[in-house]
Amino acid sequence: MVSTSVPAELLLLRDGIDEIDAEILKGLARRFELTQRVGELKASMDLEPFDGAREAEKLARLRLLAAELGVSGELTDELFSRVMREAVDNHRKLRAQRG
Repeated sequence: MVSTSVPAELLLLRDGIDEIDAEILKGLARRFELTQRVGELKASMDLEPFDGAREAEKLARLRLLAAELGVSGELTDELFSRVMREAVDNHRKLRAQRG
Protein backbone atom coordinates (compact mmCIF):
# COMPACT_ATOMS: atom_id res chain seq x y z
CA MET A 1 0.00 0.00 0.00
CA VAL A 2 1.40 3.41 -1.05
CA SER A 3 1.08 6.33 1.33
CA THR A 4 -0.31 9.53 -0.16
CA SER A 5 1.49 11.75 2.34
CA VAL A 6 4.91 13.11 1.46
CA PRO A 7 7.56 12.73 4.16
CA ALA A 8 8.62 16.00 5.81
CA GLU A 9 12.28 15.39 4.94
CA LEU A 10 11.40 15.08 1.25
CA LEU A 11 9.43 18.33 1.39
CA LEU A 12 12.39 20.10 2.99
CA LEU A 13 14.77 18.77 0.36
CA ARG A 14 12.42 19.91 -2.40
CA ASP A 15 12.19 23.35 -0.81
CA GLY A 16 15.99 23.53 -0.88
CA ILE A 17 16.02 22.55 -4.54
CA ASP A 18 13.40 25.22 -5.31
CA GLU A 19 15.56 27.85 -3.59
CA ILE A 20 18.62 26.81 -5.55
CA ASP A 21 16.64 26.89 -8.81
CA ALA A 22 15.60 30.47 -8.02
CA GLU A 23 19.24 31.36 -7.26
CA ILE A 24 20.33 29.87 -10.59
CA LEU A 25 17.75 31.96 -12.45
CA LYS A 26 18.78 35.10 -10.58
CA GLY A 27 22.41 34.34 -11.45
CA LEU A 28 21.47 33.91 -15.12
CA ALA A 29 19.62 37.23 -15.05
CA ARG A 30 22.71 38.96 -13.60
CA ARG A 31 24.92 37.24 -16.18
CA PHE A 32 22.71 38.40 -19.03
CA GLU A 33 22.73 41.96 -17.67
CA LEU A 34 26.52 41.88 -17.94
CA THR A 35 26.57 40.22 -21.35
CA GLN A 36 24.09 42.86 -22.55
CA ARG A 37 26.62 45.52 -21.59
CA VAL A 38 29.39 43.53 -23.29
CA GLY A 39 27.25 43.30 -26.44
CA GLU A 40 26.56 47.03 -26.41
CA LEU A 41 30.27 47.76 -26.03
CA LYS A 42 31.19 45.35 -28.81
CA ALA A 43 28.57 46.88 -31.10
CA SER A 44 29.76 50.42 -30.38
CA MET A 45 33.35 49.38 -31.18
CA ASP A 46 32.30 47.32 -34.22
CA LEU A 47 33.76 44.15 -32.68
CA GLU A 48 32.62 40.68 -33.66
CA PRO A 49 29.77 39.29 -31.51
CA PHE A 50 31.48 35.88 -31.20
CA ASP A 51 34.93 35.34 -29.71
CA GLY A 52 35.73 31.67 -30.23
CA ALA A 53 38.98 31.77 -28.29
CA ARG A 54 37.28 33.36 -25.26
CA GLU A 55 34.48 30.80 -25.38
CA ALA A 56 36.88 27.86 -25.63
CA GLU A 57 38.96 29.17 -22.70
CA LYS A 58 35.83 29.78 -20.64
CA LEU A 59 34.45 26.28 -21.30
CA ALA A 60 37.82 24.70 -20.40
CA ARG A 61 37.90 26.57 -17.07
CA LEU A 62 34.29 25.61 -16.36
CA ARG A 63 35.00 21.94 -17.11
CA LEU A 64 37.88 22.00 -14.63
CA LEU A 65 35.68 23.61 -11.99
CA ALA A 66 32.92 21.11 -12.70
CA ALA A 67 35.34 18.23 -12.22
CA GLU A 68 36.48 19.70 -8.88
CA LEU A 69 32.84 20.01 -7.79
CA GLY A 70 31.80 16.57 -9.00
CA VAL A 71 29.50 17.94 -11.70
CA SER A 72 29.22 16.25 -15.08
CA GLY A 73 31.51 17.77 -17.70
CA GLU A 74 28.97 16.93 -20.40
CA LEU A 75 26.23 18.78 -18.53
CA THR A 76 28.57 21.72 -17.97
CA ASP A 77 29.42 21.89 -21.68
CA GLU A 78 25.79 21.67 -22.76
CA LEU A 79 24.54 24.17 -20.21
CA PHE A 80 27.18 26.83 -20.67
CA SER A 81 27.40 26.41 -24.44
CA ARG A 82 23.68 27.15 -24.58
CA VAL A 83 23.99 30.15 -22.25
CA MET A 84 26.88 31.53 -24.29
CA ARG A 85 25.01 30.95 -27.55
CA GLU A 86 22.14 33.04 -26.19
CA ALA A 87 24.54 35.85 -25.29
CA VAL A 88 26.13 35.78 -28.75
CA ASP A 89 22.68 35.84 -30.39
CA ASN A 90 21.88 38.92 -28.32
CA HIS A 91 25.19 40.52 -29.34
CA ARG A 92 24.36 39.88 -33.00
CA LYS A 93 20.98 41.56 -32.57
CA LEU A 94 22.60 44.59 -30.94
CA ARG A 95 25.14 44.84 -33.76
CA ALA A 96 22.37 44.60 -36.39
CA GLN A 97 20.40 47.35 -34.63
CA ARG A 98 23.42 49.66 -34.84
CA GLY A 99 23.55 49.09 -38.59
